[in-house]
Amino acid sequence: ERMKVKLDDLVKLIHTWLRVLMVDVSKIRETFAPAAVTTVVQKALENVAPHAVRMDVEIRTEIDPAVGSVMGDEGTLVEALANIVGNAVKYSSPGSDVLVRARREGDAIEIAVVDHGIGIAEADLPYVFEDFFRAAPGQAAAEGSGLGLSITRRIVEAHDGSVAVESQPGRGVH
Repeated sequence: ERMKVKLDDLVKLIHTWLRVLMVDVSKIRETFAPAAVTTVVQKALENVAPHAVRMDVEIRTEIDPAVGSVMGDEGTLVEALANIVGNAVKYSSPGSDVLVRARREGDAIEIAVVDHGIGIAEADLPYVFEDFFRAAPGQAAAEGSGLGLSITRRIVEAHDGSVAVESQPGRGVH
């Protein structure tokens, strides 16, 4: 039984590595169409909702009605946002909440995810969107491959966007 679990974990890791290699910017751009931001947020939250329920973390939203649409690939945008919200849930304490905010800032659209989790050490902040990055031992007990946020960065950059993080240990991510 332990061997089966280990093999399943290895297969998941291989699939994640393949996903990293498959994030082809030119192919993503070929599928661009108007994507409603509210729909992207809704679908991402639907993907993360079961995990949030298991973790006893409430996901709240503040979506500006004027946020509108972006030219992009809806599926990969949903994946990128689900990765970020999923991490926020994963590193939050039971009984806490995660806020997903979407608003228009001039010609740009800003989607912010705010949590009250364990936070990220200042020394780690420049690396959180790099391939295989994992926080220093002892900072986080959650498992993962260290690839989800690097996939997110690639997707966001394929949409001519940017992704950033602000955090302090014990204060969560903003």
